[in-house]
Amino acid sequence: MGPPYYSGEIIPTPRDAAYRDDVLQIADGPGGKWRCVVEFAIADGPRELLQRLLSKRLEGYTKQFPALAGTQPQGEARVLFGLANDESVAGELVRLGLAERAAELPAQGYLLDIRPDGVVCAGVDEPGVVNGLASLLQLIHVRDGKLVARCATIHDWPTFQIRYTSEYWLPGEAFFDWMMLYKINGFAACYPGMRWEGLTDAKRKGLRRIGEYIDKYGTMNFLVEFHIGGRGGRAVDCGNEDDIKLLLATIEETMELSHPQHVMICYDDVTPELQPEEKEQFERPAQAHGALMERVYEHVKSIDPDTVVSFCSPNYQGRRHPRWRDTNPRLKETLQYMRDLKAWENRDIRIVWTGPVTESRSIVQEDIDHYLRLIGEDRKLFYWDNTWHYHQPMRNFHAKYLEGFEGYCADSTSYINVNGVQPIGRFFAATANDYYWGPEGFDSVRARRHAVAQFMGPDALGPAEAFYKLRGDDYFVFFSRDVDLDELKTALTSLTDAGLDEGLNKMCWAVYNGIVKGRTKEK
Repeated sequence: MGPPYYSGEIIPTPRDAAYRDDVLQIADGPGGKWRCVVEFAIADGPRELLQRLLSKRLEGYTKQFPALAGTQPQGEARVLFGLANDESVAGELVRLGLAERAAELPAQGYLLDIRPDGVVCAGVDEPGVVNGLASLLQLIHVRDGKLVARCATIHDWPTFQIRYTSEYWLPGEAFFDWMMLYKINGFAACYPGMRWEGLTDAKRKGLRRIGEYIDKYGTMNFLVEFHIGGRGGRAVDCGNEDDIKLLLATIEETMELSHPQHVMICYDDVTPELQPEEKEQFERPAQAHGALMERVYEHVKSIDPDTVVSFCSPNYQGRRHPRWRDTNPRLKETLQYMRDLKAWENRDIRIVWTGPVTESRSIVQEDIDHYLRLIGEDRKLFYWDNTWHYHQPMRNFHAKYLEGFEGYCADSTSYINVNGVQPIGRFFAATANDYYWGPEGFDSVRARRHAVAQFMGPDALGPAEAFYKLRGDDYFVFFSRDVDLDELKTALTSLTDAGLDEGLNKMCWAVYNGIVKGRTKEK
């Protein structure tokens, strides 16, 4: 079948779920008979998305049961998807005594009720209905030759409103559908994914796909990054009008094609220095960057007033990073850069921050206060979660942030540095989104076990825990230096023997071979 393998529960973990031991019978596999009929009470675009996600999942199961192939679900049990305020859905909610709970749902929220005689999946909005379907699909499985869904009543909604995952290129519908299945509702294109110097035909095609997905379904947000400080390309000269016009034209064409909700300008991981023509107009780099950002902001807002604009400075880390230590030879320049940034008049530009260090596994109030003092207490922090820094097998999210952290994040948004097109990144994306969906009840061990069961199959749980006991939570660079290769090989052999996902298995062994190769070079 492929992921998600049945684990009995869903990820991201719902805030209110009552699972039961009985099931809804969807189909008799060997008998080739469906037991339910599916109805959609929702607009055409979202309906098409729901139909595609559901049919793809059911088609996977019909491959196990040739008698079902080519037939359409039909039967006595009613499976109803729709908005909670739709007349037919509202009637079902009243009949089931769930109307009051459905009325409590905030944005993206859903109420999913699975019973032996049917299903009602009610969303407060279109994304909410899709979120409910995603939960239902994780509860469908085969039992005794029958296709069933575990019965449950789930009342759920996200804490972080937009949960971005990043990628270095522009994927298409299949990947965005996968995001929907795990309730990741934002995609970001970064580094080689976008260039400020203009768009290629391939980029135009990819951006158009993104824009069409957003317009058609209304369930995904897009963040586009332009790295203009010289990382991976030529730096923009903020004193050169041709450079500025080219950047603005690239932003404009990108927005017209893809309809992003967020435009980010990045000077990350470069040393801030004045470019040749900047020297004629500005005394210091942050002054030049501020003048450019005002031009970018005005241009973006003239195209779409609702689009968010953010800035990632070279100094995006907080108080525990070495750049703030007295021993930093550039400390004086770094502090001056932040004073100049703090002086920017525009307070609506979000300022990117990764926490106290680049990979911040914990964030406390002192960390937030320190960075706000640097940029201005009235500014909005845009949180870039960079804890996924080293690509490694099945790395789960295990950071701990202060209670109510979403209130400090502009627009209640996170940006998860994932690279989720590959199986190795999707594992992390699912567990990180488990946190961002509901940080109040997040448990990193539970999230990891859910992800292992769904991505590799329930039989992989034991070997995976043995692997994590060996792996620990230390940084990968230390693990790869210190791990006993024989023990690692034994752990990975057990894991891949039990695991059902070929892509993850290959990537596990690629990491092992990389460690071996690295040690060989050292010799």
